Amino acid sequence: DTVIRFFYKGSSRLKTQSDQNDAELIRAVHNSDENAFQILFLRYYKSLYAFIWTRTRSADLSRDLIQEVFTRFWEHRRKIDPDQGCKSYLFRIADRLLIDHYRKQSSKKTVLHNLRSRTGAAASDPDLQITLRDAISNLPDPVRRVFLLSRYQGYNYREIAKIEHISIKTVESRMTKALKKL
Repeated sequence: DTVIRFFYKGSSRLKTQSDQNDAELIRAVHNSDENAFQILFLRYYKSLYAFIWTRTRSADLSRDLIQEVFTRFWEHRRKIDPDQGCKSYLFRIADRLLIDHYRKQSSKKTVLHNLRSRTGAAASDPDLQITLRDAISNLPDPVRRVFLLSRYQGYNYREIAKIEHISIKTVESRMTKALKKL
C-alpha cells in the first residue's frame, strides 16, 4: 500500500522503536514524536483498514477514513491516556467517522430526493424552471460542473472525479455545496 511504503522510507529509527509497547509509544506521541506516531500508524493501519472496509466495501473511502482517524489521533494526542491503550481509541474514532459518514450519506439522499422532486416539478412550471436554471448558473464553476455532470448527465461520483481530475471527496463536497445553495 502506498501509504505504508511512504512511512517506511528512511525510517531506520522506526525499526529500533517498533518493539516498544503502545503505552511507551503514546507517551512519545504526547511529546510530538513523529516516529512513534508512524509506528502506531503502521501497527494499526491494516486492522483499521479491514474494520472500515468491511463496513464500506470501498478502498478509497477506507483509506480516506483511516487518514482522518490518524489525523484526529494526532490532533488529540495529549488527551490520550497511555495506560488505556490506543487500539480501542483508534477503533472508536473509526466507528464514529463511519457513523458520521453514513449520516451524511443519508441526509444527502434525502436532499437529492427533494431536489429531484422539485426538478420534476420545474419541468411543468416555467417560472420554477427559470428560477432553477438561474440558481444553477450562479453556482461557482467547479461546483456547477460537478452538479451538471451528476444531475443532468447521469455520471456517478467516481466518474465525475475522473473527468474533473479531482478526488471523490472533492466531488462529494462540491455536490453538498451545490445542493445547499440550490
